[in-house]
Amino acid sequence: MELIDAVKKAKEDAKERNFTQSVDLVVNLKNVDTDNPDNRFSEDLTLPYRASEDVKVCVIGDTLIKEADNADKKLSSDDLEDYFDDKSAAKNLADEYDFFIAEAPLMPKIGQELGPVLGPRNKMPDPMPPGSDPTEDIEELRKTVSLSLKDQPTVKCKVGNEAMADDEIAENANAILNLIEDQMPRGHHNLDDVYLKLTMGPIVEAR
Repeated sequence: MELIDAVKKAKEDAKERNFTQSVDLVVNLKNVDTDNPDNRFSEDLTLPYRASEDVKVCVIGDTLIKEADNADKKLSSDDLEDYFDDKSAAKNLADEYDFFIAEAPLMPKIGQELGPVLGPRNKMPDPMPPGSDPTEDIEELRKTVSLSLKDQPTVKCKVGNEAMADDEIAENANAILNLIEDQMPRGHHNLDDVYLKLTMGPIVEAR
């Protein structure tokens, strides 16, 4: 089944709910030894279309925050110091925001103080020169998804929501499949089952 046909069927087969359901992609892999670290991956991918309205971006730095009107949170260098002194608040910050942008000169201190919190979550900030305008970078991050293959041969990811156009969801799903194939030792031959489903809907086979 073509991806766009699978998207249409997933929407048709799902019952109407009183909230906008997400569309999720599930990819099962075959003949991949996940015990081998070389076969595992953790990658960020910027999709053609924003897949989730829940992605939050935090911007850090005295000059960056002046231009970051579209950021979900803005922290000055003084604000940042508060998180250095309060590890519980630092963990809450790391859990609440998906991506971080910071002025490059602050990165060594951020790495030293917040690295133990942000690093394991794969959320170390993207550095930018002081005085830069992060507006477009924020919008790009909002279209970004984090993909990983760990100990189980399955990759799951949100590719959109039921209110999006079918072709937009299909393009997002295709971009993710391409990345997974690029990461695999035998490319598309390592892909087994590919499914699409709405949050509360049945699974639809997509290939």
